[in-house]
Amino acid sequence: MVRRTRDGQTGKPDRSPTNRLGIDYRDVPRRKVACHIVDAHCHVHSVAEAEVFLPAAETYGITDVLTMTPMPEVSALREEYGNRLNFIAIPNWRAWEVTPTFRSQWVRDLERFRELGAVLCKFWMAPPMRGQHGLTLEHEFLQPVIDAALDLGFGFMTHISDPAAWFEPGGRYGDARKFGTWRDQFTQMDYFLDKVAPQPVIGAHMGGCVEDLALLQGLLDRHANYHLDCSATKWIVRGVASQPDVAREFVIRNQDRILFGSDLVTARQHDFDHYASRYWAHLQMWETPFRGESPIEDPDAESPPKLAGLDLPADVLEMLYHANAERLALVRPPFDGDGSVGPLRPT
Repeated sequence: MVRRTRDGQTGKPDRSPTNRLGIDYRDVPRRKVACHIVDAHCHVHSVAEAEVFLPAAETYGITDVLTMTPMPEVSALREEYGNRLNFIAIPNWRAWEVTPTFRSQWVRDLERFRELGAVLCKFWMAPPMRGQHGLTLEHEFLQPVIDAALDLGFGFMTHISDPAAWFEPGGRYGDARKFGTWRDQFTQMDYFLDKVAPQPVIGAHMGGCVEDLALLQGLLDRHANYHLDCSATKWIVRGVASQPDVAREFVIRNQDRILFGSDLVTARQHDFDHYASRYWAHLQMWETPFRGESPIEDPDAESPPKLAGLDLPADVLEMLYHANAERLALVRPPFDGDGSVGPLRPT
């Protein structure tokens, strides 16, 4: 049952881009499993924004967050929230340039993030990197950075593609001469996964390949160090809704390879409902047999946007929500040997 909020003056359901159905996101649906949840893919940018984001996350059982945070904000967030936030190493994207100077600073940033306990580093090689700079994970410019990350003991997160619809004629990446085709984006992964093995690699946003799970299965079958996160909520909701039976079989088959993630990006203009909407959609998608509309506006979806629940088994949900992140040592297990609640932090 979907409980809806009401406007105090008109009595009509509230409407917003993150709540087009007027749902009361503070009234969390009954969960299929009672367990803590690790959100392995967020972007928390400041203490002020975290003050709005974290209550929404906690409402939906999120006990630990892995975040891509700019280096200048890390100290303040660490001081305020301690081990509740774990940091994924990223370069200073605002200063991005394909120069030896930037690359050297990137390596120094990796070293500093490692000192702060980061166990993952992010390589954002989305289509604009190819289109604007000619870069993929195979490019010689990146090899010293990859080698430095390996020397420091990092695991990796990659973003290599965007929705297939964006590559259609007239779309954002419709110029295949500049960006390559959608399928071209994935050829770099065999090289990269071999190069960094056995270090784990987490393919963000279901590896950028939720539209073609057979292609994605091939990468998983060829590379034991490849894992996925289910972040980019609108994209994943859209992809799952288009093939719910296939998606359910895929998740169950690869239950030890997929991590929970939202891809929530904090910003001053976002409120509780913005953040909670993503967690509500994930809850319905993974835990229930829900079939209906998504409450989140999605310009890339059919109208109205659809949401399909996979009603995953409880043991699969446990793997997705926390066990896989713990097995990869991205966070510590939640309980110490004496049964008390222990800190969640990278090891």
